[in-house]
Amino acid sequence: MSEEALAYRRLHPGSVVLRFLKEAPSTVLALPAGLAFVSQSGLWRALYWAALLGLVLLLINLLSWWRFRYGVGAGEIVIESGVLSRNRRSIPFGRIQDVDLERSFLARLFGLAKVRIETGAGGKDEGLLDSVSMAEAQRLRDAVRAARSENLLAPTEEAATPATPLLFAMDLPRVLLFGLFNFSLVYLAGLFAFLQAFENFLPFDIYDPARWMGLAEEYLPARFSAAAIAAILVLAILLGIVAGVLRTLSRDYGFSLRLEGERFRRERGLLTRSEVVIARRRIQLAQLTTGPVRRAFGWSGLSFQTLGAGTDRSGHQSAAPFATRSEVEAVLREAGPLRLPPPPELEPVSKRHIVRALGTSLFPALTAILLLSIWARPALMLLALLPLLGVWAALERRFHRFALDGDLLLVARGVWRQRLWIVPLKNVQAISLSRGFLQRRLGLASVALDTAGAPLLNVPRVIDLREAAAEALAAEIALRRLLHSGRKSGTER
Repeated sequence: MSEEALAYRRLHPGSVVLRFLKEAPSTVLALPAGLAFVSQSGLWRALYWAALLGLVLLLINLLSWWRFRYGVGAGEIVIESGVLSRNRRSIPFGRIQDVDLERSFLARLFGLAKVRIETGAGGKDEGLLDSVSMAEAQRLRDAVRAARSENLLAPTEEAATPATPLLFAMDLPRVLLFGLFNFSLVYLAGLFAFLQAFENFLPFDIYDPARWMGLAEEYLPARFSAAAIAAILVLAILLGIVAGVLRTLSRDYGFSLRLEGERFRRERGLLTRSEVVIARRRIQLAQLTTGPVRRAFGWSGLSFQTLGAGTDRSGHQSAAPFATRSEVEAVLREAGPLRLPPPPELEPVSKRHIVRALGTSLFPALTAILLLSIWARPALMLLALLPLLGVWAALERRFHRFALDGDLLLVARGVWRQRLWIVPLKNVQAISLSRGFLQRRLGLASVALDTAGAPLLNVPRVIDLREAAAEALAAEIALRRLLHSGRKSGTER
């Protein structure tokens, strides 16, 4: 394709400033070294070198911006980048699923947006434009949709399609309530990062566990009573709750989900506002997440596993993060052949699951306690807690259930974080039957289903069925999937 036909463009000039401002906070990590440099060389020389470094970074960003360009042709989007080594990527319209927009706080001040071209390429950003004007972002989205509709003469027709009423939304009180359930210890990471940045000015090595234990033995008994320790624990819990609320508010403020034709459109975010499109045909399964407390109050979260990684880089897109059962059912009705199981019972796995789970966790826990007791003899008292492993194994078995419901497989698992997978059998790519060391001796097996875009550690898996039951379940899933494929082929003919 000719250069003229591609109509190359560059990113918005404001992206140079945005990138520079994004990189500026990283210099805080060099603050201790900067203070040491100032003490030796003087303030003015330090400012001179800081200004020179900032100018060099700005010139590098400017050169990167100048060497980056993109073009929209009749059948593809082409992106060229690289200062010394040039990289040219061609993305055919036929591979593009849709165009997602993300607007950080700084980008919104400049009237810009980050454009992510979704291709379903398993988590890789094949097309990322950071940043363009909102008008240009909308032009790109319209061009892609018009090309996919094979209607290049009316690029705004699809964009003008009126949106249906809201399927799901969260107002500010609900977002804050949701935050109360999202306890977070992220502030501890921030505290450790602060200590790491100023470790040269501390009287001890923060990476020396023996020193920490020595400080604890020296100061805790003398200065902290039982009441003081309880107060510190309460303060830590309160800080965790506040951190969870702030984190949830930043991510899910203004959450809304609409249905536009064959796509869901989701918007959310306080400082960084994201607009994501989820095509219904790309949805592989649904996952419902809750916990003991949330479940008692009737709250749960709904997400979809999609063919692409999406903005969260894991293949899962949040559709209703804090919803009632009726709200979840309303969203599932619009997502295709997905539905919640009836309230009574799913089938439990084998009772031998308790033995297998206890055998798997008992040896590592016993080994850890014995090794810890070499350092601190009182650690042997932790042996009294080992029976709790049996209680936990029993709870795991209680909450691990499954069922085949027509063209769906339902799998529930988890004690503290309870998850329910709703898997359309037509989307199953592979069925795995596995037997571990203890499972073979107990006559057990596990059945795992692989769907497109699924993370390896988060696939629907029925663990610890009797071998005959596991083989029968795998065979039944394969048969129903085959029958569905046959019906689909017959319909297409």
